[in-house]
Amino acid sequence: MNPLAFNDLAPLATLYRGGMAESFHHGVAVLLATDGNILKEAGNAKAQIFPRSALKPVQAVAMREMGLWLSGQNLVLSMASHLGTTEHRSLVASLLTEYGFSETDLQCPISHPASPSAKGDPKSRLAMNCSGKHASFLATCKINNWSASDYLNPEHPLQQGMKQKIEQLVGEKVALTTTDGCGAPLFAISTLGLARSIAGFMSEGASLFEAAKANPWVIGDHGTADAVFLRHGLMAKIGAEGVFVVGLETGEALAIKIADGNLRAAPALAAKLLRDSGLITQARFEKLWLEVAPKILGGDKIMGELVLE
Repeated sequence: MNPLAFNDLAPLATLYRGGMAESFHHGVAVLLATDGNILKEAGNAKAQIFPRSALKPVQAVAMREMGLWLSGQNLVLSMASHLGTTEHRSLVASLLTEYGFSETDLQCPISHPASPSAKGDPKSRLAMNCSGKHASFLATCKINNWSASDYLNPEHPLQQGMKQKIEQLVGEKVALTTTDGCGAPLFAISTLGLARSIAGFMSEGASLFEAAKANPWVIGDHGTADAVFLRHGLMAKIGAEGVFVVGLETGEALAIKIADGNLRAAPALAAKLLRDSGLITQARFEKLWLEVAPKILGGDKIMGELVLE
């Protein structure tokens, strides 16, 4: 096992305020060509990380192979990290009902909605950002006549199927299995493997990508970075602790891990890497930048900028 260490990191971005450097973001980034070769690499992309929710698109492909044929918004929900809006919670509740379950069957934590639009709404399992994935877990168990009470056990057929599909698309063995914040098994892989898995998703999950482009708000909320990229025709998924992935219809794939766990630099860095490699136009880059680059404010005035390496 080769876990990510300080010596594996490269400088990725610096935040300036009033002309002085205030914060520094180091990490790992890797961009793959359509043939799987590395176009760009910063840091050691072979060191293992936890991909967190950036791996949800691959898990959604795995569930489809296990027989879960969802469509439209429900299909996007299966790979979402939503903010718990009223609309998101309604989708999760409806999916559970369709397969004979209720909120009490979910084994994700009870959580407050993260969306400002749901401020003051009570805590619930439906509001937890991974509840769509968990509802899809349960539905997959129902279809296959698997037990639902232990669906998070790493030895459960559902989770073993997940691991097998992940290893297939990642192109490497899982280095470590632990537990994610939502309670599901979490598999350590390399940043390079994560990029490979998103390339695999773009190849095998075309219908999931089309559904996500048609319903970008479902994947997070209207303003989340992955929803923004989807509105611009690019597959993207946020992961906790500074993980971000992008997949292109032409087959290229990008994975980023920010070592300090702060996501704010990753979407802007992704847009720049794609522009610098000629994979998106300058005009498309500028539109993405306006929506995903952090605003460095002093009161209501711009007082600085994020500078990418």
